[in-house]
Amino acid sequence: MNLPLNQSVLLESRTLRTSALTNFESDKALSILSKAKAIIFAVWNGSGWATTAQIAEYFEVSESAIKELYRSNQEEFNLQETETLAGQVLRDVRQTFCLSPRTPKARVFSPLGALRIAMLLQQSEVAAQIRTILIEIVAAIPNTIASQKQNHIPALPPVEQRLDTFVKAMKTLAELTGGRLNPYMEQNCKDFAANLIADYNRQSLTATEERWLGVVNFAESELGKKVPLSGAHYRGHLGTWVRTFYPQLGDRQETRLVNGVQQPIYVYACHDPAVAAGLTKAVEEFFAHPSPGAALRQAGAFASKKEKVSV
Repeated sequence: MNLPLNQSVLLESRTLRTSALTNFESDKALSILSKAKAIIFAVWNGSGWATTAQIAEYFEVSESAIKELYRSNQEEFNLQETETLAGQVLRDVRQTFCLSPRTPKARVFSPLGALRIAMLLQQSEVAAQIRTILIEIVAAIPNTIASQKQNHIPALPPVEQRLDTFVKAMKTLAELTGGRLNPYMEQNCKDFAANLIADYNRQSLTATEERWLGVVNFAESELGKKVPLSGAHYRGHLGTWVRTFYPQLGDRQETRLVNGVQQPIYVYACHDPAVAAGLTKAVEEFFAHPSPGAALRQAGAFASKKEKVSV
């Protein structure tokens, strides 16, 4: 909350009362109530509830004062805060709430409902204590949230979670297509899963945070590009483009699965911001060029040796 909180604000503003309650679950509400004074809630439907008489005793006011307060402010209370017991439900819980057999209906309040009463009730020292506790807690919440945001470091989900999501997605795709997946797509998915596990194992064994990716993998996973298998912007030409025009980005090779076959491919230190920026520039230039193949031939990229596959 950005507004300065005090007892008067809570007593006067329905909006701030409701806003304050959104920060708490039932257990936390009970903890706040217990700080001011001991209170016992009977368990009904898996939650704690107290009768109007019990609430009045807790706040050290008359039962009629609680009834009048509720009558005047009943639109504020929701079903998580108060319930009316009648009929068979009432007969089932008479003993639980110690109600007279002649009671036709009974109103009960949850810990959250009791907190709302504390923010409304003026003629009670106990309610005043609770308002003080609430003000201190609610005022500290924005600082806690801000601290959590500052300390948050974006990270990928665990590799097993990523694999599980991937497998489920492929299963759904297979169901939608009647099991008729493109053979290349199927093989590419197998390669992706195997390479993901291999990279995870390598990082676990070496305790490194390094990320070495082929340029096609980088373009698709980091930049959201779709690198085609043929045409002017063929994926093999992308790898050659980087090695020809951006040799300073590195020349490391690793054995990876490509089309189900172990092959040496060029990989780049994508954990290095300078390398990642260089790869991004290279990929953007490649896709912006109308004929990358012609530019590569002009640069003599195909003169001496066969192109390496890049993934």
